[in-house]
Amino acid sequence: MVNSKREETGPNTRASRTALAEGMGDMISLMPIPVAVFDTATRLVATSAAFQESYGVAISGASEPGDGDLLPWLPEGYPAARDKALTGEVVQCDETRTTLPDGRVIRNRWITAPIHRDGGVAGIILIIEDISAGKDSLPPTALRAERIAEAMDAAGIALFEVDFDRDAFLATGSARQLLETQEVPDSYEKWLALAAPEDRAQFDAVYRAALDPTGSRKFSIEFKLADSAAPKVIELRGNIRFDEACDPPRPLGVVGAILDRTERARISEALVQAQRLETVGRMAGLIAHDFNNLLTVILSNLELASRAEMAEIARDHLERAIDATQIGAGFNQRLLALAGARTPKPVCFDLDAQLAETWTLLERVLGEQVHLRLLPGADHGQVYMDRGELDGALLNLVINARDAMTATGTITIQTGCARFDAHQAAEIDGARPGCFLTVSVTDTGQGMTPDVRRQALDPFFTTKDAQVGNGLGLTSVASSVARAGGFLHIDTAPDKGTTITLYLPETEGEPTPAPADHHDALRMGDGQLVLVVEDDPLVREAVLDRLEALGYAVIEAANASEALAQIEAGEPVELLFSDVVLPGTFSGFDLVDRARARDPALPVLLTSGHTSEPFSGRPETEREVELLTKPYSLSTLSAAVARALKPEGPPP
Repeated sequence: MVNSKREETGPNTRASRTALAEGMGDMISLMPIPVAVFDTATRLVATSAAFQESYGVAISGASEPGDGDLLPWLPEGYPAARDKALTGEVVQCDETRTTLPDGRVIRNRWITAPIHRDGGVAGIILIIEDISAGKDSLPPTALRAERIAEAMDAAGIALFEVDFDRDAFLATGSARQLLETQEVPDSYEKWLALAAPEDRAQFDAVYRAALDPTGSRKFSIEFKLADSAAPKVIELRGNIRFDEACDPPRPLGVVGAILDRTERARISEALVQAQRLETVGRMAGLIAHDFNNLLTVILSNLELASRAEMAEIARDHLERAIDATQIGAGFNQRLLALAGARTPKPVCFDLDAQLAETWTLLERVLGEQVHLRLLPGADHGQVYMDRGELDGALLNLVINARDAMTATGTITIQTGCARFDAHQAAEIDGARPGCFLTVSVTDTGQGMTPDVRRQALDPFFTTKDAQVGNGLGLTSVASSVARAGGFLHIDTAPDKGTTITLYLPETEGEPTPAPADHHDALRMGDGQLVLVVEDDPLVREAVLDRLEALGYAVIEAANASEALAQIEAGEPVELLFSDVVLPGTFSGFDLVDRARARDPALPVLLTSGHTSEPFSGRPETEREVELLTKPYSLSTLSAAVARALKPEGPPP
């Protein structure tokens, strides 16, 4: 074979060759097919493991010789194709015969293409496929670059490379389709802007941790696209390359992949939803029992209050009834949060304070046979996640702990702080370096065997009867914790009990107050006319009485049609206060639309007892309408009505 090796030498050429090898070596070495990369002087700079195995060529043997010296068996027609590739042209061959150094004659098909960098050709890539096997039965098929791209598109994968020194970014063509952008981001700030706002803090934290040379130097960042036409989840996986000659090592660039994780996220969310429904079903008997107790307390106190002769005694009984009602309301809201098909809404909150809020619910689940202890130790540390998902995770863990104990026992919930370096994180599956707040649930039950422990997080794996559970409990807990950027660890042994620890990334910021019903001073009205739309006559009467007590004039309607008839008849309505769920075809939202079509400035206020996502899919203007969740106190009602009448006031 004629050797037409280029006569390009000197430090600049060697530097270019080194940069090419460093930039593509990691990516090429993982290719499952024979692939070789040459620089512009036709020297071999990188090969896949499959290339070395098939043709017995080690990259260490390519210090100076060109392709013709090192690989004299290269396919016929390759020299001419190589020259064309160096000018920027792609050349492919459907079939050729090649005699290898060991005398074997093989048939292969191949393609050679230019590698572009900084506006020019920096080298060429050669892909060879042995088609000798089955040649008589299978027709030749060209190995086309576009077919490789099609396969990557079908798998939802794109490759990328970043060179920090040259400020250069390279990516395969499918990257734009995956990211739904006209141009692939060429800076870290643009990448961060692609992520949904709620995912940016976690994106930044994971990437900066990978830049630490003492860590794993790898990253996996999962985020929702901010401006996607439909919900889409993307994962970035990659390795940070470092210059080890520096002290400390200096980051040189990134090699990685872009993956479409939308379907996986959808399946994960479906598992969580299934577990929520299972949890509610298992608790149906407990719910009825608890609410019967609460109703008994309310009824007893109200009956005593009606018979009492002394005002102080009556006040005491009424206050107990109100307290019991508020406990029931809070209990009900937490159950709705667990059962509802709701989008997670992460906020920053104090971990120990949230556990204190959840304590009543957890105690009611366990009953009197199991002792529950809380040992707070997070020292006012804060996490960023959905409150309902944390409550659901704890509820699952507590129920599992209860079921693991035959009769009586103790469950301990303990919070704390943990910090992992790279070495410590490597000892726990799924862990990563960083600062975390911990929540541990420990039981005195029977524990798990090593085999059960290995399968504990697998979907649908369970050691319980089919009537008790479907094996999604720990799977949903792991999914919730992963969405918050954390992980969990199981410490268990037969007859030694079980401790499951959740590790949640510690965060900083202004904590979001928990929804609460504060006993603020009542904000009185001044005779404004309020139209109350409510189909339940008892509830409607109670609302009318409350509004009149607050100083408002009231009129009423049982449905949207009656309400619209009164407005169109000229009633001087100053506030429309409606339930969301109404009889007939009109909802509270539809009523707002019709009423504001007549009077765009009409103040409105909505209320509901069971809409988990009331504003989903509604126009932006309606999302500004406040929604009161039933049941609500008199002070909450007074404040909401005042805000609706004076929208320039403080937000709800």
